Amino acid sequence: MQKLKLLWNVFALVIMTVAGALGCADAQAQNVPIRVRGQIVDQSGQPIIGAAVVVAGTTQGTVTDIDGNYELKVAPDATLQVAFIGYSQVKEAVAGRTTINFVLHDEFAEIDEVQVVAYGAQKKVTVTGAIASVDGAELAKQSVGSVSNMLTGQLAGLTTVQYSGEPGSDAASIFVRGKATWVDASPLVQVDGVERDFNDIDPNEIESITILKDASATAVFGVRGANGVVLVTTKRGSEGKAKINATTSYSLLMPTKTIKQAGSYDYANFYNSININDHMYDNYVEGEEGWVDANGNINTDKLMFSPEVIQKFKDHSDPICFPDVDWIDYCLKKATLQTQHNLNISGGTESVRYFLSTGFYTQGGLFKTFDLPYDCSYEYKRFNYRANLDIDVTKTTTIAIGIGGNHNTSWKPYTGQGSTGMLKNMYQATPFSSPGIVDGKVVLIDANEENGYGFKLPFTGGNGLMQYYGVGFMNDTNNTLNADLELRQKFDFLTKGLAFRVKGSYNSGFTSYNRATYSIPTYRPVMQEDGVVAYKKSGSKGQLAYQNIAPSKSRNWYMEAAINYDRTFDEIHHVTLLALYNQSKTYYPSTYPEIPMGYVGLVGRATYDYKSRYMATSATTVRRTSPRTSVSASSRQARWAGTFRRKISGSPSSTSSATSSCATPSVRWVTTRLAARASCTRPTPTSPATRWLPTAAASLPSSATTTASARPTTAPTRSPRTTRT
Repeated sequence: MQKLKLLWNVFALVIMTVAGALGCADAQAQNVPIRVRGQIVDQSGQPIIGAAVVVAGTTQGTVTDIDGNYELKVAPDATLQVAFIGYSQVKEAVAGRTTINFVLHDEFAEIDEVQVVAYGAQKKVTVTGAIASVDGAELAKQSVGSVSNMLTGQLAGLTTVQYSGEPGSDAASIFVRGKATWVDASPLVQVDGVERDFNDIDPNEIESITILKDASATAVFGVRGANGVVLVTTKRGSEGKAKINATTSYSLLMPTKTIKQAGSYDYANFYNSININDHMYDNYVEGEEGWVDANGNINTDKLMFSPEVIQKFKDHSDPICFPDVDWIDYCLKKATLQTQHNLNISGGTESVRYFLSTGFYTQGGLFKTFDLPYDCSYEYKRFNYRANLDIDVTKTTTIAIGIGGNHNTSWKPYTGQGSTGMLKNMYQATPFSSPGIVDGKVVLIDANEENGYGFKLPFTGGNGLMQYYGVGFMNDTNNTLNADLELRQKFDFLTKGLAFRVKGSYNSGFTSYNRATYSIPTYRPVMQEDGVVAYKKSGSKGQLAYQNIAPSKSRNWYMEAAINYDRTFDEIHHVTLLALYNQSKTYYPSTYPEIPMGYVGLVGRATYDYKSRYMATSATTVRRTSPRTSVSASSRQARWAGTFRRKISGSPSSTSSATSSCATPSVRWVTTRLAARASCTRPTPTSPATRWLPTAAASLPSSATTTASARPTTAPTRSPRTTRT
């Protein structure tokens, strides 16, 4: 029995040993990497170049070649992950296979994304012009009062230059693709399809901002779009429950860096050093008291600042008669407060949608006000409001109403040099010209009067405080109102995709100017024998004297009517057509305000795309401008632009990056653009012999010009965004 038990134990031990050996061998076999090959294509069978193939959870991976093939060594139980811009991500287990092919599908959300263009909107995938856009949510993240400053670094091809930081006047100048002319290189700005200023809009009201950069994108605007176009779209309501959004922000504004100024002691020593260096090589003239004595030494009595004055500057024993003031530090605050608040509500039903918004913005000034009876600092306050309403009267008829505007007020010192001139004079002021305000008195140093010491300052120079203190104030109040009314009618019962719209806009502005001058006495210090400083008064304290200044006003209206046709045939041929008439009139222009100016124009545009792969665009505009003055010329202008675009490889969804998103390596574009522009100026008739002269400006003394150009452009293979005309 014992022998049988022993034999059984030996047999079990052998079985366990063999099983362990087989398990180890199997584990080692599973850890041996295998070579996996395959091809990655889109749903139409086209290879995808540059798709990333990685082992899930690791950094091990590769990219596909020009034929969409890949090869990678992985563990038999690994999982491969494939990703590419514009496609849905795919994961698949290897499971010991050596050949794995992938088919990537489009992200249809990107294909259906709409891009704002001139006088309408298109799918991003079919846009052929050079366009960039930014979402309003990105702009609202910044605590900046002016929209133009918010665009800094947000859009490719857009340059912003800020010339001033003055509250209420800190808007930046914007240029699209650089400055193209020495006269006025500002782009055309439209808010909700109407030419308006956009700097005072609350950023929480903005849905998106789009810039049109090339000829094909701006052709419908004629010469007005020669420097580019900025399109601002405000928010509108959508069907659903009411959404209430409230935002508030507090910011501290402070000078980034101020120039360190020399004190009175250093100033005097530097000035004397200049005297010494200028005259150290002068010749001694006998009988004359020159800069050099008989021994060749500098005569210190000729120096501008005496040793006694320099000593006073050094020990600061009398800061009243021999002051040492840093005017930038004395007149400017360390920081000031900026606030921005907004409350908006949006929502609606199936037939009525709304967006309501109110905002309040304040920005304080950096100049100290001290104890004056009025505010002499820079300050700006603005209240914004907007109401956008969409009403579906019937299933095919929609009325859109938009009302917006702002009320803003700015304060500043009564000075004709502006904030830039004030800062410049403060930097140039001497530190010993005044001790500033002492016991409520403005003390000034007069180098021509005795101060009781027996020695005095040679000169005093400019004073930094008196640049704005006690001179009065300026207060401007501006009210702006914008109103839009649009009717949109679908005519699908006639033919599918046909629609008509008519729009009218009214804009008005009123600015009142409040000016008041003020005067204060000044005091000059005199040291008495008992060591007490006395003051000699000059001038007297006055009352605020208000001036009567006529207000300014602005008013204009705009109207457009358009027929749109947008239809897809057999799911592969997509056609859009636009025919638009517009008219505008502006009252009280800056030049000859008694004579209104305006224009009428016709716009046409046609687009076609085949499977979102081959795209063609043609646009034209004709515009006639009314004369600004009785002696100026009325003009007619015409512009045409056409674009053909062909996608060599990749999927339609990849084309969305052609406007503003990141580069797509597998898409290569061939773009051909044609552009032509002509204008003809008709002088005001002075005799029956007067006639049109539509000839080249280089050959005849006429303002009429005709230009035409045709140039094919091939974009680099790595990025469709780099296609430029």
